[in-house]
Amino acid sequence: MLQGTPIFRYCQNFVMETSSNAPTHQEPTAQEMLQDLLRRAEMQNLQLELEVRFKRNMAIFKEAAPEIYDQFIDYEPQELRLQYTTDGYLNLVNYNLNDRPVYASDPKAFSDKQVSDFILRPTFSSVSFGKSKIMNDAHIHVPLINSLIDVCNDMMATTKVDASKPVGLMIMTGCGLGYQLPGLLKAMDIYTLCIFDPHKDSFYASLHTIDWGEVIKYFLKPGKMIKLLIGMETPDAMADLKLLTDKIGLHNIVYTFLYRHFGSVKEEEFIERYKKEFHLNASGTGFFDDEQVSFSHTAANLNNNVYLFRQEPLKPTALPPLLLIGNGPSLDKHIEFLQRNRSNAIVFSCGTALSSLAKKGIKPDFHVEMERNIDVKDWLEVGTTPADREGITLLCLNTSSPEVIAMFDDACIARKPNDCGEKLINDVAPPDIIRNLPLCNPTVTNAGLSFALAMGFTQIYLIGVDLGMSPEGDHHSSLSPYHTLTEKTNIKNFSPLENTATNYFIKGNFCEQVSTSLFLDSTRVNMQILLTYYDRVKGGVQVYNSNNGAYIQGTTPKPLAEIDDFEPLHNKTDFLYQLKANHFVRFPVTAHTPKSITKNYLQGFFASRKKIGLPKHIDSAEHLYTKLNEIYFAVGKLKESEPVACMLLRGSLHGYFTLILKCCLYQTDLKRFNEAYQIGRKTYMTFLKQCYEIMETNPLKLDDTHDKNIIMAKQLMAQSE
Repeated sequence: MLQGTPIFRYCQNFVMETSSNAPTHQEPTAQEMLQDLLRRAEMQNLQLELEVRFKRNMAIFKEAAPEIYDQFIDYEPQELRLQYTTDGYLNLVNYNLNDRPVYASDPKAFSDKQVSDFILRPTFSSVSFGKSKIMNDAHIHVPLINSLIDVCNDMMATTKVDASKPVGLMIMTGCGLGYQLPGLLKAMDIYTLCIFDPHKDSFYASLHTIDWGEVIKYFLKPGKMIKLLIGMETPDAMADLKLLTDKIGLHNIVYTFLYRHFGSVKEEEFIERYKKEFHLNASGTGFFDDEQVSFSHTAANLNNNVYLFRQEPLKPTALPPLLLIGNGPSLDKHIEFLQRNRSNAIVFSCGTALSSLAKKGIKPDFHVEMERNIDVKDWLEVGTTPADREGITLLCLNTSSPEVIAMFDDACIARKPNDCGEKLINDVAPPDIIRNLPLCNPTVTNAGLSFALAMGFTQIYLIGVDLGMSPEGDHHSSLSPYHTLTEKTNIKNFSPLENTATNYFIKGNFCEQVSTSLFLDSTRVNMQILLTYYDRVKGGVQVYNSNNGAYIQGTTPKPLAEIDDFEPLHNKTDFLYQLKANHFVRFPVTAHTPKSITKNYLQGFFASRKKIGLPKHIDSAEHLYTKLNEIYFAVGKLKESEPVACMLLRGSLHGYFTLILKCCLYQTDLKRFNEAYQIGRKTYMTFLKQCYEIMETNPLKLDDTHDKNIIMAKQLMAQSE
C-alpha cells in the first residue's frame, strides 16, 4: 500500500502568476474572482493527475525495479520542483535559485524539437577494429577476423549512420521531465537504453509527468533492456556501463547513440569521461583460442596439484609495506631506494621487471605473471637465470602455462574471473574459499595489485607502474630485456608498446599529460575501479604513486624524494611464511583426461552447434539484429548450466557479430547488404567448423605460442658466441 501523497511535498508551491495592473488595495471584480477559481480548480485537477501518475509509476517500479521504488517512494527533493506557469505548462524550477526554470520554454515543445533534431543528425560513437598480429599459425581466430576487417573496411566506405536502423545502445544524459522518451521510442528501434541522470530531483519529477509503464513495456520485448543510472557519480556509472559489453554483446554497442537532454556540469563530466573511455569497451572480450588455452592450462595445473589462492583471511594481521614493481621507465630512478628498502618490505615483481631487478641484485619475494602463452617462459629464460628465480614464489592465474609454473620453486594460482577454467576450479574447491581475483588484467601489474589487496596489504607503493610516458620518454626501464635484446641483435619491436601511432594523451601523475595506449589505459582504468571497490568495501588502503607516468585515481602522487626509508623489518621470514599459510591451499583432484573432459565439460558445447549457426539468408537490418541477439543471448544463457561452452564461444561472437553488423547495418542497397552478410556469414561459419574440430580432436592441447622474435634472437646470439 502506497503511503502519503508525495506530489504535495513535491509541488506544494504551484505558482499562480497574474499580470493584473489593478491596484492591490482594490477588491477583485467578479470576473477576476471567477478566473481565480477556475485557475485554482485547474491546478487542483493537475495536482491530482500528477499524484495519480506518481502512484501508478511507483506500483510499476515496485515490480519491475524495486531499487527505484525504494529510492523514490518517500523521496524529498533537494533543489528542483514542479511549477505550473501562467502559460499553461509544467516546468522544473530550482527553488534554491529563486525558482530559476530548468527549461527556457515549454518542456514538451522543447523535447519534441530536440527529438526531431536528433533523428535528423544523431550523435554517436563507433567501435573500430585494428588488425592483430598473427602470433601462432595454428590459432584460428586472428586470421579469420583480420580477413573480415579488410572486407568490412572496404564495404563501409560509402555508408552513413542514421536513426532509421536498429540502435543497439543509446545513452541519454539527463531525464528531465521525460517528455522526450515517448517520441524517441516511437521514432527509433532502441534495443538498450541507459539513462544517466546525476540529479535525483529531475528523475523524481518525471515520475509525475510521464507514463513510465509504457516505457518499461517497450523494453520488455525480447532482446531489449533499459538501465537507469540515477543519482550516480560518473565513476560508478562508467563501471556499470563497462559491464554492459559482456551482457548485451559488443555488436550492440558498435554504434552507441548519445542523446544529451541536459548539459549540467555533472552530465558534461560524464560525457567527457565516456568519450575518453568508450574505446575500452572493445578490449578484453577474449576469443576461442585464448579460452581453449585457459581451459587446457587450468586442467594441467590442477593435475599438477598447484596451490590455489585463497582471498584475505577473516582475521587479517598488520602487514609491512608492499613494493609493487613494474618495468616502466620510472623504475630506473627507484633502484637505490629498492636496494635500501627491499629487506624491510614485501616485494612483488611483475612480468619483465624481474629481469631488470636481477641486473641490480634485487630479488623479490613474489613474482607475478598473468599471461597464458608459453612466450612468458621465453622471456623468463632470456631475462633471468635459474639462480635469479631461486627462492621466489610465483603468483599467477589459473591460465598460466604449466611450463612457466615449473620454472619456480614455489607457485600459487588464482582463479581468473570470467574465464573458461573457472568451472574446473569450482568443481574441486568451494567458490566461497577460492574466489575470483578481481580486475587482474589486462596487464601483469593489474594482477599484482589485485593479489596485494586480496592479501590484505594496506600500504602499497607502485614503482615502475607508469602506464604512460612523456612524448620523448621510453616505454620501459633502461634495464628491460627489450632493450638488451635489441642491442644484441638489432631486432626491433620486442615491446608491444613501441608503436605510438595510435597513442593518445591523458592526465599525468606529476605533469600535465602523458602519452598512453589502449592497452596501458585499460590497465589504469581497471586499477581505478579496483581501488574504488576496496576503498568502499574495506577502506584503510593507501596506495602511493611515485612514477612519472599516468595519474591513477585512488592513488596518492608522492615524489620519491618525499618517501622515507621504511622501519626495519626483523621478522620478514615469519611474515612470508604466514602469508603463504593464509593464502595457499590444496584440494584433492581427480586427474583430467581428454576423455573425462569431453564427458564432463563439453557436452553442452557440442550440443549447441546446430543452434548458433547463421541462416543462409537475411532480408533486413532488423532481421539481422534479431538473429545476432538470439544467438548471443542463447550462448550467454549457457553460462549457468554449461559455462565451458559459453566461455569457449562468447568471446569470439563479440568480434564476428560486431564486424558483420557494422559491415551490413547501414548499407542502403539490398544487394550490397546481402553481399556483406554472405561474406561475414562465411567467415563465421568457417570459425565454427574449425573450433569444433579442435575441441573434438585435442581439447587439452597446451599453448605453443613462442615469441618469434625471441627465437630469432636466441639463434643470433648463439651464432655470435
